[in-house]
Amino acid sequence: MMLQAFWIEAGEDTFRATIHTQGPWHPDFQHGGPPAALLVRQIERCSPRPYMMLARVSIDILGPMPIATFRATALVVRSGRSVELLNATLEHEGRTVMRANAWRVKLPNAQPPAQAPEQAPPIPAETTDPTQTPAWNCGFLTATEWRFVRGNYAQIGSAMAWIRLRYPLLAGEELSPTQRLIATADSANGISSALDISTWQFIPPELTLHILRPPTGEWLCMDAATLIQSEGTGLTTSKLYDTHGLAARSAQSLFISRRAQ
Repeated sequence: MMLQAFWIEAGEDTFRATIHTQGPWHPDFQHGGPPAALLVRQIERCSPRPYMMLARVSIDILGPMPIATFRATALVVRSGRSVELLNATLEHEGRTVMRANAWRVKLPNAQPPAQAPEQAPPIPAETTDPTQTPAWNCGFLTATEWRFVRGNYAQIGSAMAWIRLRYPLLAGEELSPTQRLIATADSANGISSALDISTWQFIPPELTLHILRPPTGEWLCMDAATLIQSEGTGLTTSKLYDTHGLAARSAQSLFISRRAQ
């Protein structure tokens, strides 16, 4: 029986990836979302401060991540009463393959005035079948539920979709709001692809997430767009909503390469 989680705890700070982490670029390598969420988990457990929240998380992908066993650790780089900088690393066979930097900020002592939150459309009733887009189909895609407001994986151009992770990060643990955000945001370049995946690769070596507030509920809506420059690189940006309104924004630089024929 397949374990219904993205990771299996295999020892202290050691985790084994399941097939649900599989990404679309190669069947032996992971999608960026589950390992990024694992690093956020380690950061959240590092010297936790209940009156602070993560305001920005930046992920650097330093190499392909096999579906294998990893060591994930975190530390406080700069401590403080109002802001803190934390770092986390994901290692495979002694080599760092992903790292995260995160700013943790103190919550305000009184609620400041704020604009009315930007809202997303309601969650559509119909779920998108991932097998309809075989070029994108992978373990992570089938481990998430997708309901598109516009566009889809099979279409070129911007897209908006409501997404729900079907499984927890680790069995018996509830996903935190920021874990859910980072796992979702890494799919922005996929749903808003500006190029045909059968002909081109457009892989993000990084992901930066700015968080306005922790989202609530299982469902997140992602409104994503990708820009490609013929003489340069690509940039994917997205807005992430819960049912109450805008919760975060993300950005990804893209490495672009034509596939070998």
